[in-house]
Amino acid sequence: MKLNKFLLPFILLLLGIVFYFSFNFTFTSVSNNLLQQQVEMSKSQANLISNLLATRLENGISKNAVASELQKSIENFNTENSFVCMFDNTGKEICHPNKEKIGKILTENNSVIQLGSNFEIENNFKSAIINKKSTGGIRKMKNHTEIVYLSPVRNSDWIIASHSNIEKEKILINKLKEKLLFTFIILWLLSSLLIFYFLNLINKRNLKEISENNKTISEKYFNELKTIQTKFITPEKKQIERLLADKGTKLSPVVINNIAYVFTQNRITYIVEHNGEKSTINLTLDELFKTFNENKFYRVSRQVILSAKSIDKIEKYGNTQLKVLTDPPSPIDIIISKAKLTEFKKWVGKN
Repeated sequence: MKLNKFLLPFILLLLGIVFYFSFNFTFTSVSNNLLQQQVEMSKSQANLISNLLATRLENGISKNAVASELQKSIENFNTENSFVCMFDNTGKEICHPNKEKIGKILTENNSVIQLGSNFEIENNFKSAIINKKSTGGIRKMKNHTEIVYLSPVRNSDWIIASHSNIEKEKILINKLKEKLLFTFIILWLLSSLLIFYFLNLINKRNLKEISENNKTISEKYFNELKTIQTKFITPEKKQIERLLADKGTKLSPVVINNIAYVFTQNRITYIVEHNGEKSTINLTLDELFKTFNENKFYRVSRQVILSAKSIDKIEKYGNTQLKVLTDPPSPIDIIISKAKLTEFKKWVGKN
């Protein structure tokens, strides 16, 4: 019994579903970890600047001077990748690399921050500034997405915002996605083929064991049946000693023990005796063989019945067959097929 032809597609489909959800889970986890790392970097930057400003204020430097120092240090800074700015607790820009944005106040619906391990929690950006929350995540605006972290400045109404462009992370994540997808596809195909191979191997082994068991059981019951048959079988009928055959224009008796071989050719059944005499008979080989003693005659093929006494030589014929030469010589080749080889040898051995 062979494995079902639909088994391999079924394995591919089943593993495909498993690998699809595994890929999504892995990719989501890895991409979230990368974004969380970027948030942590923004957090470190925001906290560093926040602590530095708080220290300056604690040292007695005026707020205006501290704000002015910060503005000078970030002014005209390239905001394409990352930058730092500062708000007060009303959402107004105090410091920004782009001086045109200084003094502008955030609108209530300006943006939201998605935070948490999977960025599933959403906070209003302006509300977080007003409440001076130390928080960070993915900031989503109408036409832009970035990573941001807010760090309040101690003993002041300021809050530092460290911004980082997410586009680079998106490129990195997309490349990672391609690599992961390729890896999962290769694993999916290899896993499916390996499972199919091992199932096929196990199936073959099971079939071999079943076949051997069946053979042993069959031989056992066959031998038992044969023993029973020998006890109750009726005695064999008396063998016919003569046949009436056509010899030319006459019907003459042929003694069965004098027959060398019988063969059919062009739908005619010929009898050849040991002395070389040839006659025909209006019977088939099947009908004739039923009247012969199977110990003395052998049905070599559909065309020939052979007498043991007529065998002159036995030669090899090809790799797995035998050719029998008879006395008198046969007009047709007498070939023992591979299927009859063992049985023929046993019959010859008895004679």
